[in-house]
Amino acid sequence: MHTTADRTRTGREGRTRRLAVLLFLASLVLGGCGDRNDDAGAARGDSPSGTGSDDWPGGGTPTPADASAGSPLSSTDWTRVLDHLDCLDAGNEGIEVLNTQFADVRGTGVPDAFVTFRCIYRASTWPSQVEVFDGSSSPDNPKRIAVLVDVDEKMNGRNLLASSDLSFSGGVVTVKLAAYQADDAMCCPSERLIRTFTWDGTQLGRQPDKLVSGSGHVSDG
Repeated sequence: MHTTADRTRTGREGRTRRLAVLLFLASLVLGGCGDRNDDAGAARGDSPSGTGSDDWPGGGTPTPADASAGSPLSSTDWTRVLDHLDCLDAGNEGIEVLNTQFADVRGTGVPDAFVTFRCIYRASTWPSQVEVFDGSSSPDNPKRIAVLVDVDEKMNGRNLLASSDLSFSGGVVTVKLAAYQADDAMCCPSERLIRTFTWDGTQLGRQPDKLVSGSGHVSDG
């Protein structure tokens, strides 16, 4: 004859076994889901975070825009310094800075400033200029060492448009450009080009512009 204590102990043991079985089954289900997710990632060709190819030909590995550490020019007021554009046709309201990036392409140990800017305008588009300044020069009077894109440059009789996002790889600088065909609307230049400069020890030597397959608008910032 089973006593009350025996029945209580048997009940506890049964519940314990059932709980152990449930936990075992749950571990199998979760483990199977994890395996399927891993297989799916491998099938898709997913890459670990931080890897992947550069979609723009010749781009290389971009230098972060916050690489200004160590450059006195990180505190420069570019709207005061960049006063040499003729902005009369744009309304003569001054200039706007689209982007400032810092990169040590000359190997001096101090990143130089790459500044993209244009006139403040009210039209649908306006060309921009890209200039390089010696990172070790005075922030109040920075020394210009190169002009990568001039605001007056033209192709097919119309201004080139430069992207405000430059790429850097070692001593190579890449600029993305857009150019108009004769029948393009002002909003939509259909030609895309890349322009590269390589530091040769004394200057940033320009390579011929290269037409990129495909077309589309290059953002001006």
